[in-house]
Amino acid sequence: MNHRSSILCPGRGRPLARREWLRQSFLGLGALAAADLAARQAAASSPALSRLHHRPAAKRLIYVFLEGGLSQIDSYDYKPALAKQAGKALPDSVRPPQFTFAKQGAVIPSPFAWRHWGESGFYASDLFPEVNSRFIDDLCFVHSLHHSSNDHVTAKRVLHTGVPIEVRPTLGSWLVYGLGAMNESLPAYIDITPTDPNRPTGFLPGKYRGAAISRPDKNSPHLAWENLAPAFSRQDRHLRFLREFESADGGDPQLDEMELAFRMQTEAPELLDVENESAATKKLYGIGEDHTDEFGRALLLARRFAEAGVRYITVNHATARYGNLWDQHSELEKGHRGNANAVDRPIAGLLHDLKVRGLLDDTLVICGSEFGRTPTFEFFDGVTGRHQDGRDHNPHGFTMWFAGAGVKAGHRHGATDDFGYYAVEDKVDIHDLHATLLHLMGIDHEALTWFHGGRDFRLTDVYGRVVRGILS
Repeated sequence: MNHRSSILCPGRGRPLARREWLRQSFLGLGALAAADLAARQAAASSPALSRLHHRPAAKRLIYVFLEGGLSQIDSYDYKPALAKQAGKALPDSVRPPQFTFAKQGAVIPSPFAWRHWGESGFYASDLFPEVNSRFIDDLCFVHSLHHSSNDHVTAKRVLHTGVPIEVRPTLGSWLVYGLGAMNESLPAYIDITPTDPNRPTGFLPGKYRGAAISRPDKNSPHLAWENLAPAFSRQDRHLRFLREFESADGGDPQLDEMELAFRMQTEAPELLDVENESAATKKLYGIGEDHTDEFGRALLLARRFAEAGVRYITVNHATARYGNLWDQHSELEKGHRGNANAVDRPIAGLLHDLKVRGLLDDTLVICGSEFGRTPTFEFFDGVTGRHQDGRDHNPHGFTMWFAGAGVKAGHRHGATDDFGYYAVEDKVDIHDLHATLLHLMGIDHEALTWFHGGRDFRLTDVYGRVVRGILS
């Protein structure tokens, strides 16, 4: 007698052989897995937040990044002790950290002239005269930023992603993942003149990466996306066919990226062409003048993209034309002065343009570097004791300013010690900075997560607090 196991086939009244039952069961599990995959793909192509956690102060964010390390004690963090202690060693109360790139020498004073600016009378150097004379009362300074990464690579990663070594999503990628796009024909995250244009998105899908815009060649003043060809009707027909074909499978994130690229072909070329701006607007940004043309074009593009509905825009100043970025280990005054001359009028132009257009009411502008500089000079020859007239990297206490939506105008937050070396009052670490920026965009930093490697990740990891002292 055959004792083959069987089970009743639902709706048919006949027994199913064990093999047939297992085969159909596994097909059913495959269908469930496919449905789950389709749901995950659909989720990956949509904003993570169906509604904001609270009312946002800002709709968009423009990040002006001065790569290399703007000296806080030569720009906005006045320290009279530098002049009083010039040529002497730091006091025992201010000990250098264990790790520095070079042996440090005596204190050097700021080579720049300091004065009171604006109705608020803020004390600042003459490094940024256009910004200071016209907008210092609109700025909110945080003087107590700090982290522990001494080199440029890890410091930039910390500033943009919150961690120094691991490949993680940037602040911009998190914002786009959480909030989605405001203009479906443009990327929600644009990275203008980046030094690392292929910055990865970590565990987030590639669609959340910043779209890089740079000069197609060193002799061209214009900025462009690579491989952005004119749109053709046959591309549109091809994409519609693929969309219909894929719709039954729950969608394809790669197809979303293809469609965005096609839509960009119709809208982006006009936005990239700043030549159609008025002569007055070009002059406002310093376009056409040798030392301000390059960065002026970049910041004018930032305004145009912000106005067109791009959510997160970084504009990187990283030219070696006036020194090695803002990284003045030597020739501090020459290097910082040259770089400041290249960005001062364009930044003032951006703030003015946003203000008169009403965009500063719902746009947050931030400006700063990956770290600051030390109050002492560097020895470059340990035998002779000769030193360079520059400053080393200092991530232990540095300054950044904010302007626009959601922050107090004419406000200072936090402080460094008497020599500007360490943050000592109302300290703000990078997780606090990120938590605050997410908050201003309407997001609870503890609630925006992505499941990866067996746990939920967030931009601020398990840290971060909103710096409410700077909120308006």
